[in-house]
Amino acid sequence: MAIQTVYFRQKIEGTGWRYRPLTVGRRPEAAKNGPYFIRVRDGAGKYQWVKHDTEQAAAKGAKAAPVARQAQELGLTVDDLTNDANTNRISIKSAVENYLQDRRFCRPRSIAAYENAFDQLLANLPKGIRFIDQLATPRTLNAYVEVLRGHGYGNKTITIRMGFIFSLLKANGVERSSKLIKLPKVQRIRTKAYNPDQVAKLFAAMSHEEYLRYLFFLRTGCREQEVQYATWRDIDLKNLRYTVTGEGKSDVAFVPKNHEERPVPLTTELGSLLAEHKKHTASDRWVFTNEDGKPEGHFLRKFKAIAKRAGLNCGQCKVTIREGRYDNRHQVEVTCETRPVCAEHYLHRLRKTAATNWLRCGFDLMKIKSWLGHKSLEVTQIYLDSEMHDPEEQKKLDRAGKF
Repeated sequence: MAIQTVYFRQKIEGTGWRYRPLTVGRRPEAAKNGPYFIRVRDGAGKYQWVKHDTEQAAAKGAKAAPVARQAQELGLTVDDLTNDANTNRISIKSAVENYLQDRRFCRPRSIAAYENAFDQLLANLPKGIRFIDQLATPRTLNAYVEVLRGHGYGNKTITIRMGFIFSLLKANGVERSSKLIKLPKVQRIRTKAYNPDQVAKLFAAMSHEEYLRYLFFLRTGCREQEVQYATWRDIDLKNLRYTVTGEGKSDVAFVPKNHEERPVPLTTELGSLLAEHKKHTASDRWVFTNEDGKPEGHFLRKFKAIAKRAGLNCGQCKVTIREGRYDNRHQVEVTCETRPVCAEHYLHRLRKTAATNWLRCGFDLMKIKSWLGHKSLEVTQIYLDSEMHDPEEQKKLDRAGKF
């Protein structure tokens, strides 16, 4: 590792002050009495000049600078780095960088979630915790749970954030780290499918364009980004198929979940509406666009507005939103009784409704699993098992309940 050079400052006529390296042998007057300087990089990678009163102090600082820089890059102190006992230990910062490097080809949203969680971890590590083996202890993990709680996170968010850390530890050879502590209990609320009456009210409140957009959600069971980045190239109107794919979409960083391309069937009605829409669309690439001809990015907000128009809001939700513009921007608490902010309406309910309708119409679970893009049948069953209450089953229950 190269040792930093020691500099002095010299005033040059017509040019001004300049930094000059100290050399062996005869020196100019400006180099005899100091001050002396070394050039080091800060945490942001920018160079800065550090001043010393004596040449000896500058030389000592120059010798230590590369070590200090390396320690900084590893998230350690100089003592940590130079201690022989730490030779085979992995710093948490290095572990995070390696983890992100290994997952660099994941979906952009996943990478952003990883980076956000680990940036927060590195900024809030308990005092003295710098190595991965120090992180993998009940005391440290519990301390970090309290840090997250102090940030105001709810139980579900804490569980998700800690899941990233358990994954990091597993990648570094620490198995079953989630068993080291007890996380707060999270109530699991299943997504509810819309019933036929609710679907009828929703679609009755839609404009012609909205009808096509949300019918696409309802009949394909696709996720939001899978609809947002649907292209005409993906639509086979002859065979009534939509292929969920990331091919040709690197400019918008869209990658299908699990990196798996899959075909999804279209109904005859949906195919006819798409064919008519294609004749008048503003884009020869994207199926659903905003006013600027770019992929529509506000499906959820507009869907909540439709639910409000349809009279389906529960009237109980209270949400804090920001209103106004520029200096007049302020927070206000609103209710879904008067605003389109009802928590009961979200796009995933349309996906659940699609899956439930397929099963009720006799399609087998493996086919539904394929259409939804699930990796396991267990996930598909979660979508379905609570929605199969039918009139015949009710009759059986009523008979069983008689005295």
